[in-house]
Parts: sequence; C-alpha cells; structure tokens
Amino acid sequence: MSPTKTLRTTLLVLASAVLAVGPAAITASAQPAESSSTVGPTAVPPPPAPGRCGAYYIIETYGGEAQVRECRNSAGTQIRVNGNVIDTDNDGQCAQVYASYNISTATDYSRYACPQGEREYFTFPWRNGTNAYIYLREVDV
Repeated sequence: MSPTKTLRTTLLVLASAVLAVGPAAITASAQPAESSSTVGPTAVPPPPAPGRCGAYYIIETYGGEAQVRECRNSAGTQIRVNGNVIDTDNDGQCAQVYASYNISTATDYSRYACPQGEREYFTFPWRNGTNAYIYLREVDV
C-alpha cells in the first residue's frame, strides 16, 4: 500500500472514531493484526425501534464498499446486522464487514469479498444488545 493511501485510510479511521457514539465504540476500534485498513465504527443512523429494521446505509474504504443495516427483535433486547460487501479495488486485498455489540461480547464477520467486483451477502446472528458497531476493513489474505 502506498504511503499516500495509508495516510488517507488512517485519517478516515481517525475521523470515524471521532463520530462514534459512546466510549464503547472507541474501545471497539482496535483492529486485528492482519487488517491493513479499516473504516468504522459506524453507529449512524440510530438503531431501529423494536421489531423493525433500519434503512440500509453505505460504508466505504478505498478498496471496498458495504451496504448494511441493523434489525431489532420485537422485545428490543437483541440486534443483528445484515447486508453485503463488495471489493472495489484490484489491490490484492479483500473487503470484509464485521460487527461488535454494546452488550454481547461476540464479534461477527462476513465472508471475504475478493477479487475486485465480488460481492458477499451476509446476515449475522441475533445478539444481546440494542446497538451494533459495524466496521468495514480490507484484509491481506
């Protein structure tokens, strides 16, 4: 990855962390070692009302794009994330979405989307909580 691309990605990650809601979101921004660039966490739009799904929204990096949404169960005690992720750059990396939660300690991962143009659809399991912190990263595989 070029120094310019690395700097832009780093700035995006820092800007996203500033927009995160609450200290749990910033704590959750630590990334696994194999990750070379990540954008997240994203807590906008706010979680949907119980029994509803929110609108899809887009998260982007320089090499990937994801359309994601959160859904809550009718009791309002569990949340899940679904959507799709696509590799948008022929850079040898794969795009991947993952989510952590404000109550559950689980972290869920989509399948890798690569090479360029490949799209992966995902639905994560129901998790205890009322909010999901959703990330998009590019990974060397």
